[in-house]
Amino acid sequence: MNFFPSIVAFGLLCIGCTVVGPNHETPQTDLPASFSNNGIQWKRTSAPAVYDKTSWWRVFGDSTLNELASATAAQNLSLQAASARLREARALSRSSRTAVLPSLDFNGDVSRRKFIFGQGGSLQINTFSLPLDLSYEVDLWGKVRRQVEGANARDAVAQASFVATQLSLTADAAQTYWALRAVDADRALLVSSIALRKESLELVEARFRAGTVNALDVSRGQAEVAQLEAELIGVDRSRTELVNALAVLTGRHAGGFSISPMAKLPKPPSIGAGVPADLLLRRPDLYAAVSTVAAANAEIGIAKAAYYPSLRLRLGGGMETLDYDQLFNADSTIWSLGSSLTYPILGQKRIQANYDAAVARHQAASLDYKQSVLVALREAEDSLMGLDFLRRQEEAQNKALVAAENTLGLSRQRFSAGLVSFLEVVDSERALLNTQRQAASLRAQRLAVSVNLIKALGGSW
Repeated sequence: MNFFPSIVAFGLLCIGCTVVGPNHETPQTDLPASFSNNGIQWKRTSAPAVYDKTSWWRVFGDSTLNELASATAAQNLSLQAASARLREARALSRSSRTAVLPSLDFNGDVSRRKFIFGQGGSLQINTFSLPLDLSYEVDLWGKVRRQVEGANARDAVAQASFVATQLSLTADAAQTYWALRAVDADRALLVSSIALRKESLELVEARFRAGTVNALDVSRGQAEVAQLEAELIGVDRSRTELVNALAVLTGRHAGGFSISPMAKLPKPPSIGAGVPADLLLRRPDLYAAVSTVAAANAEIGIAKAAYYPSLRLRLGGGMETLDYDQLFNADSTIWSLGSSLTYPILGQKRIQANYDAAVARHQAASLDYKQSVLVALREAEDSLMGLDFLRRQEEAQNKALVAAENTLGLSRQRFSAGLVSFLEVVDSERALLNTQRQAASLRAQRLAVSVNLIKALGGSW
């Protein structure tokens, strides 16, 4: 009877035994001292942290965008599927954590056996048993603790992947929305230009009837109006496709969804200056990548523990009798205790192969993480530099817009005075429209790149 307490004491003592395998460390990466255009200072961090749920899209101050992005976060079917996969991963993680606990099983049994002897004799025996079996694997080498460590890391991967999916989909909704607003701005310019071209065409047709211009000027004016009307139809088609895309992103049916036109494009928000240096490392995809490294690191410890013996303690007890009426009597009580020590002898090559594979997976995960950091740095750098280039480009385009407006005014005056043909007016109108559309396009690009920057920073700053 003193044997089992000794085993239990030994098992409890071994809980603090050596944990084989390396401890997880975030792969080291060489980070630049600052971004190239605004001097944001970097600082070292041990590991990224998944950002809390935010409504980053509200920085644009657009109520329609707020509604669309919120609907995407709540109703997008792909995001709901990602949420289901997160719940699955968490359930599997909880299952893995139970490895540290002993198992208790009930194995009730009722059996009847018949023995036949020579000379036609026989004996029939009924057996009734209600045993409970307690079993516990002593974590001598930290295998179970590594399993729990890996389960926690995989849980973190699932959570970060869900957040990354949410960030990506809401960013897609914002990008699509600003593309729609750009189309609305372009459409408004086309409608305005068509109206002006028709006024000019009416003037030319009146002068043609008066004999002061030739048929060529009328034909040019008609061609310009028809060309713009054809472009307007193409813009309407693009708008329909963008509205349908937003419907799907927000979990709705295409065709029954509409968004009112809004031609004015707002000024992009200020995001780059003053962004804390560690926010880039808080990107959910980087958190998932470094958690994958942690899970792979735990697998190395599990594979290495297979080299060593495993100890399992067992305790059994219950009731067993040949007579059902005596099943719950004290005389029917049974108990057992014991332990087993298992050591692999002939499987060393297989264990070595599994260990080598675990090391290789960890190396691959570490390199993937480093590559993800490089990509994240590039995305942030591209967005910051892109915003700066686009801002300067829009400023130059606005100067060209003022010049194009002045040119059109002078051309109309010269045409009214009979100094030039209507072709000069047509060219000036065409140049002004192109300049206006380019200016609107640059503003839309700045809004889109602002979304890219927010996404590159992990959706929080």
